[in-house]
Amino acid sequence: MRNLNHLAAILLLCCLLCPLSLNAEKWTAETLPMVYLQDARRHVCNPDGVLDEATVSSTDSLLTALEKDKGVQTVVVAVKQIEGGDPYEFGMLLARKHGIGSAKQNSGLIVVLATEDRAYQILTGTGLEGTLPDAICSRIERRVMVPRLKRGEWGPAISETMKAIDGYIRGDESLTAEEDGEDDRSLALEILCGLIFVGFWTFLFVALSVQQKCPKCKQAHLRVVKRQRVKISNRPGWHMCETLRCPRCGHEKVVYKEENNNNFGGGAMGPIILGGGRSSGGSFGGSFGGSFGGGMFGGGGAGGRF
Repeated sequence: MRNLNHLAAILLLCCLLCPLSLNAEKWTAETLPMVYLQDARRHVCNPDGVLDEATVSSTDSLLTALEKDKGVQTVVVAVKQIEGGDPYEFGMLLARKHGIGSAKQNSGLIVVLATEDRAYQILTGTGLEGTLPDAICSRIERRVMVPRLKRGEWGPAISETMKAIDGYIRGDESLTAEEDGEDDRSLALEILCGLIFVGFWTFLFVALSVQQKCPKCKQAHLRVVKRQRVKISNRPGWHMCETLRCPRCGHEKVVYKEENNNNFGGGAMGPIILGGGRSSGGSFGGSFGGSFGGGMFGGGGAGGRF
């Protein structure tokens, strides 16, 4: 009987502690993973798995097309809890931290859903307040979003809301996609740099090939058979002494090369690696990462609790 009482006490303690261990992380503007910065085709931040994959995929596709056609950068946040429980303040902190939307149009858009806080918010950049005034945002929430949220249908709530917003934005002819001129110039510069890079190493390879040809038989290229660092009297610094030998006739040649002691490690210059590029994708590294344009938010939109 005593053992049964102990077991019952342990089970009761586990039941009391389990809810504490299962509490969702309260996300902040600093800790929220901003997936757009890793991939400009991803607009939905869904770290708690609130939304199903189909909803995330379809919403990402919708918003990628909207950004391409109308220049509207959108971030959708679907989490369980946010620090402070206020979706408006959370959205404004995100806007200030990342500068969502272009600085030219200020057409940023943020939608926040915190399911366990039972709170939601639509925030518009200053350039979208005419396209999506507070009254329109509130109407979309009342007619589309809130009825589904009350039934716990997180996916349809977000999906249908974004479709409704997309319709209003596409109806505004004053909104246009960003000019491609700057991107075209950057791409041309990258191509030019690539051609210069390839040309330089081609020239260097040819020059070295000619220089290293055996001066005796003029048939084979000299090969390095020995390399060592040496000091030469009356000359500062270290020098690299290389012994080259012709594999065909056996002719040897000794070459001294002055080392560049300013290089890392004090040795000769290492290989040059071409990488990186623009954070907005299309770089030589093949990254799809995006960047926000520094848009401003004035507090327009609507929100509430369900």
